[in-house]
Amino acid sequence: MNTGSQFVMEGVKNLVLKQHNIPVTRILDNLMEMKSHPETDDYRYFDPKMLRGSESSIPRNKNPFQEAVVFVVGGGNYIEYQNLVDYAKSKQGKKVIYGCSELFNAAQFIKQLSQLGQK
Repeated sequence: MNTGSQFVMEGVKNLVLKQHNIPVTRILDNLMEMKSHPETDDYRYFDPKMLRGSESSIPRNKNPFQEAVVFVVGGGNYIEYQNLVDYAKSKQGKKVIYGCSELFNAAQFIKQLSQLGQK
């Protein structure tokens, strides 16, 4: 390859997204796979199959979860959604439902940012 082609190929490599898990996906993975992590150690579990315990002892399921509902209070986005879809596809048998109270496109997000300092 000549120098020009190598330069173009390096540019293309930078454009291709690598498999990165964003924070919401990392948190979901830690919770679903029962991984101990400081980021998720204080999360509450709402599993009707678990026996009620005292407030000091949070009951933990020993088996990894196969289904999860992720709900973002506030603005959600398509990147979070797509990252969760990719996560569910990579983990065979996992089902993830994503919801949010508001879903913004890029223009709406920029408009919200411009209003931050005015209110």
